[in-house]
Amino acid sequence: MSSAPIESVRVRPAVEADYDALCALWREMDELHARLLPSYFRRSRHAAKTPAELAKLLRSASEAIRVAEVDGSVVAFLHVQLYDTPPAETLTPRRRAHVETLVVAAEARLRGIGRRLMEEAEAWGRDRGAVELVLTVWAGNDDAEEFYRRLGFTAVNRVLGREIT
Repeated sequence: MSSAPIESVRVRPAVEADYDALCALWREMDELHARLLPSYFRRSRHAAKTPAELAKLLRSASEAIRVAEVDGSVVAFLHVQLYDTPPAETLTPRRRAHVETLVVAAEARLRGIGRRLMEEAEAWGRDRGAVELVLTVWAGNDDAEEFYRRLGFTAVNRVLGREIT
């Protein structure tokens, strides 16, 4: 794949016909997570989602999947979902857009595609009343953490764990 400038990247809503490309990107993400945290993640022989699961996501009013194409090939995708604060006296009511997944194929990175998809997530959330964009980065995914820091993200929460002996 050439190092096409960002202008040649097309971002659009995902469709069911993107299933194979999305599965390849999910697998790339799953492989990374399995390498980083084998105590949490393992490699699967199966697709991350079934065609029916993807179809359900694509119909959801509270979720969106956007793909980025270069020369007609899907090279990245974003899955974003709305979350409202649970009703509790101690919590501030807010609607958040949560980036469930952002994957850019290894050969397409460092070209502004991830940034463009994150802009899509923010616009999509804002259009639906979200006031904050949140996401999770797993420990050891230093490249992703640095990418999000460059976009202005800061820590909101930390989950700590240890083995029970």
